Amino acid sequence: MKFKIFFLLLFSFISSFAQQNLSINGTIINSENEKITSPIVVYLFDHENHLVKSTVTQDAQFEFHQLQSKNYYIQISSDDNIQKEKPFSLDKNLDLKIIYKPKTSDIEEVTLTGNKSGFKIENGNITLDVANSPLNKLPTSTDVLSKLPFVMMDANGEGLSFVGKGVPLLYVDNQRVDFATLSAIAVDDIKSVEIIRNPSVKYESEGKAVIKINLKKSRKDGTQLTISETATFQKRFSNHFNANYQQKKNKTEWKLNAAYNQINHWESNGFEYSVPGKNIYSDYVITSITKRPQTIFGGSLYHELNDNDFITLTINSNFRPDNGDNNTNTMYFENGENSFIKTLNQQNRKRSTVNSIFNYNKKITGWDANIFTGLQYTHESDNLGYTFYNDTDNSGYNFSQFRRQKYSGNVYSGRIDFEKKLNEKHVFELGGSYTSAETDTDNFTDYRNSQAIEYYRYDFKESNFAGYTNLGFDLNKWNLKGGIRMESTSTKGLDPIFNETKIEREYVDWFPNAEINFKQSENYVFTLNFRKSIDRPNYRNLASGGLYGSPYVEYVGNPNLVPTYTNTVSFTTSLKKWSLNASFYKSRNPIGYTLVYDQDRNISKFTMVNFDKEFGTNIGLDFPVEWKKWTSQNSLSLNYDKTEDSLAVVKNSTPYLYFSTNNTFELLKHLSFLLDGSYITKRTAGLYEVNDMCLVNLGLTSSVSNFDFTLRYNDVFNQMNYVQKISYNQMTSTGTFFGNTPTVSLAVKYNFGKLLKSNYKQNTVNETSNRL
Repeated sequence: MKFKIFFLLLFSFISSFAQQNLSINGTIINSENEKITSPIVVYLFDHENHLVKSTVTQDAQFEFHQLQSKNYYIQISSDDNIQKEKPFSLDKNLDLKIIYKPKTSDIEEVTLTGNKSGFKIENGNITLDVANSPLNKLPTSTDVLSKLPFVMMDANGEGLSFVGKGVPLLYVDNQRVDFATLSAIAVDDIKSVEIIRNPSVKYESEGKAVIKINLKKSRKDGTQLTISETATFQKRFSNHFNANYQQKKNKTEWKLNAAYNQINHWESNGFEYSVPGKNIYSDYVITSITKRPQTIFGGSLYHELNDNDFITLTINSNFRPDNGDNNTNTMYFENGENSFIKTLNQQNRKRSTVNSIFNYNKKITGWDANIFTGLQYTHESDNLGYTFYNDTDNSGYNFSQFRRQKYSGNVYSGRIDFEKKLNEKHVFELGGSYTSAETDTDNFTDYRNSQAIEYYRYDFKESNFAGYTNLGFDLNKWNLKGGIRMESTSTKGLDPIFNETKIEREYVDWFPNAEINFKQSENYVFTLNFRKSIDRPNYRNLASGGLYGSPYVEYVGNPNLVPTYTNTVSFTTSLKKWSLNASFYKSRNPIGYTLVYDQDRNISKFTMVNFDKEFGTNIGLDFPVEWKKWTSQNSLSLNYDKTEDSLAVVKNSTPYLYFSTNNTFELLKHLSFLLDGSYITKRTAGLYEVNDMCLVNLGLTSSVSNFDFTLRYNDVFNQMNYVQKISYNQMTSTGTFFGNTPTVSLAVKYNFGKLLKSNYKQNTVNETSNRL
């Protein structure tokens, strides 16, 4: 009897499964029964007008799998034309032939109802839809990045890192930018964000991962103005006001954006350290409370000369003074004697970033090829005035010193790219670029007659020539891609006061990239990738001028830093909507922060140094969850990293887990509840010991007429404190970087007008701007 029940249940399950696993195969033809080879978007709707799936035709073919037995209809779209087919009932696998009639169903706008997934995973790379998700309601583009899986924002909000891959490259529409330039991008302009784990040689060889922001492409002529205001409550109150204007007419389109962000900044870090050989122990905490108003301007012009030929001109700027007080409390013990020092630093700082780009693109129709040329100029300046006072053992504040520091950098870039289309799937790529960078550091320290005035000058110049080629081909279900990038670099660091050359280097590097892809079916794809990359230190970190923290601590640069070279092997398999990935990397001369004891001056310096080597491995899973009005994207990885150095105490490394989740619950038609967060376990990575961290963020978003409202509560459990322990070169230290959280923010955005078509394009020119 039990076996009969089992087989009955088994038969019912198989029948039910068969009804849930139907397929549709289709062909798009014209009225003359010829295949339409140009890509056409195909949408599948159910009888309740809910979007079920969508795809793009390849050689006039399309497929839908894993379907239930019910009523459907198909809608196809190309350019501005949309054609709706008659409804049909699906109770078995179906082959369709659809006759497409262009310009017979030209409509102004189509609204698709239904839950659209905001995440796409392909070959281990993740694409997030920003324009059509709650991420579009965030006040700044840097806030958008903080919500990405595997991305961890610095405690001060001015930098980020990628779990297991270090600092990623940042691109905007194929243009390499730095973190400051990225903050000038309006969230309203962002269409999507791509997390590229295995970039090709066309991307700059620096870094092990790429975060690429794609700007919106609208559909018709018109005008649009968006104004938003965001009030943010952290340890201090800040507000962000943004305006974004865009207009397109015929072949010309231009954009303007402006923002004024009144930021009341709070930042704090502290170190507990000892120098056993000198009987020194100290514990200090430095807190910065400043006013940091940001004024952001941006403008761009796009003009189409003819089909596929265009020019673009873009200029954006970010001006951000930073004035206020930095206070340091230091407990200091040496040879049995102790003292308590309070240090007051009155800060007057002006920072600015200006970035400009000119692009020209030419389509060579006869060759089915494309040539792009571009020029880019980036300027960064940072001028500071510091006045320091010390209070030792509550004796009252006494003047210590005055410091003036001036830093400026200019990067000039040019590039040319040639692409030749070999077939529908493959393109032969060939290109080259030239970059020239110059930075100048000018420091002055005045002790007011207590000791001699100190001058420090440092001029740094670097030129880089790069060339690359990339090619791929198919072999049945196999796809092979390979490329190589060559870079010739010349650097020179000069002390103009003593006319002394500090560094002078000439080197040529080769960066190969290879990818093997096996496509078993549409749902099962396997990819093996190898890449060599380089991480160069920022120009600012190469200048040794420092910041006085207390009589015993300074923050300084290091002109002796050399690049880090990394080899990475990764494997990815796509299993329907799930993606499994694994990688192994090995680095030479990795760069990291640490405290270093200066025996001649009897002080500690917080600086960047090159360690001997680093290696690591990880295995991860990316998976979505969709159920009724709940959509969720989740990423889970098991990681192991180890950094080693002959001057450090290296401990046994421990594996650690990382989990990231992003959830949207549709409560009502225009009201959604948001829940996102990440968790990383405590870990030992050779010479580093790092704490665990659990970040949970909540939110509500609503759209009423032309208004968008968003309420957010970030870091609910107040976990944004980063703790790092290290024993290096005579010193043992525990550093804590305190987060400016929890955060409550309220954002209101109003949209005027509509702009639905845009041909705006912009390509990479300067690929080293982030180093300023």
